[in-house]
Amino acid sequence: MARNEIAMLVDVYKNRNTASKTYGQYYGRVFNRETLSLKGFAKHMMEHGKRITYEELVLTLQQMVSCLKELTVQGVPVKLDGLGTFYPSIESTGATSVVGYDPLVNIVGVHLNFRPEAAGGADEKLTSRSLKEQCTFKMNDYVIPTTKVVDGKTKTYYERHPIATYGTEQADPDPQP
Repeated sequence: MARNEIAMLVDVYKNRNTASKTYGQYYGRVFNRETLSLKGFAKHMMEHGKRITYEELVLTLQQMVSCLKELTVQGVPVKLDGLGTFYPSIESTGATSVVGYDPLVNIVGVHLNFRPEAAGGADEKLTSRSLKEQCTFKMNDYVIPTTKVVDGKTKTYYERHPIATYGTEQADPDPQP
């Protein structure tokens, strides 16, 4: 299977949760690039073939978003063949009895979830394993969280260090005090 020409950048970070069984171990996470807006996504799609105008595509995507929201609040899952299924779920706190459960109080959030398409050939699947097979990975940076107080508020910033500066099999680049 052909790999993408553009690599997915991966940052490495250290698990600092002392209550975790994996405390002190290192993990990778995607270096997220700038989020693409609906109009930016439409422009990207237009670069792959112009069967409709940019304006028509933007209007179509905006209508899709509107309808997806409408159906989500009605509890209706929406399957987009070749992409996957969007479906609603709720986040809820517990109650001590059935009659004590009040949706206005106990439901704290409504979520829009996505289940990728798993049917079709290897090139059509959007499952995590099939996507991994299509990716090329490139190590990016080692990130170290640093907290600072700015205007009376504690904020976390991430110091970025090129992984190449650590070499291989080197001692812990971020020892705990």
